[in-house]
Order: sequence, then C-alpha cells, then structure tokens
Amino acid sequence: MTTILGDWKQKVLVADSQFSDTDTGIKYFEDKVFAIDGGWVGVAGNYVDAEKVIEFLNKKSKVKPKLKSDSSFLKLTNEGLFSCGDDLEWERVRTFMAIGSGAMAAEVCMRMGLTPEDSVKWACNVDLMSHEPVKTYPL
Repeated sequence: MTTILGDWKQKVLVADSQFSDTDTGIKYFEDKVFAIDGGWVGVAGNYVDAEKVIEFLNKKSKVKPKLKSDSSFLKLTNEGLFSCGDDLEWERVRTFMAIGSGAMAAEVCMRMGLTPEDSVKWACNVDLMSHEPVKTYPL
C-alpha cells in the first residue's frame, strides 16, 4: 500500500514511492502526492481514485466523486492539514498524521522525535508495502 505522513508544524507531506499491485504481484515506483490548488494531496489505497479527487479539489467537478472503498487521503494547504477516507469528509489534523499500511510505524517514529522524512524511511524498513525513495512535499 503506502506510507504518507503529514506534519502541520513543519508544513510538509512525506511519502514513500512503492506501488504494490497485489493482483499481479508486481511493484513499481511512482509519486503518491499530487499538486492541488494551494497545496498537496496524498493518496493511499485505490490509486484510480486520485484523479477524481484532484479534479474535485481543484473544483473542475462540483459533484463529490464516488470512490472505491478503502482509500485514504491527506491534504495540506495554507488552511491546514486534513485527512479523510473514501467519503471525502475532511477532518482537521492539528499535529501530524500518517495514512497507509506503514502509518503506525511512521507515527510511532514521530512520537519518538524523528523528523517526518526519517519517520517514513523507518516505516519503509518494516512495512512490506512501502519502500524508498522517500519524497518530501513542502507547502
């Protein structure tokens, strides 16, 4: 799946690069964080939903898109850090939050005082579905 971490204090999203296609058993490397008007959105879960959400956030579509289940999103703009699931009901995150299969490992590392980048790198060491390179997206 993925590890994407948002840190409101440092105003960054940090993500690993591995995509895992469990149907074919193939992994490949791509960006998981995308530019939106005024910031970034990170996508964990069903990658096919990313384009729909980006269009909706950039107001190219006024209708909330129907998404596959099991997707998670982190959005970072000047207004704050927000998270949501496939219902697109955004909730404010006041400190930091991680999504994806490596979320727990990354959040433990943040609580131990590691940087967002190092937290995602450590998550890549223990999460089967996350892998470097780690990319940082500052606001």
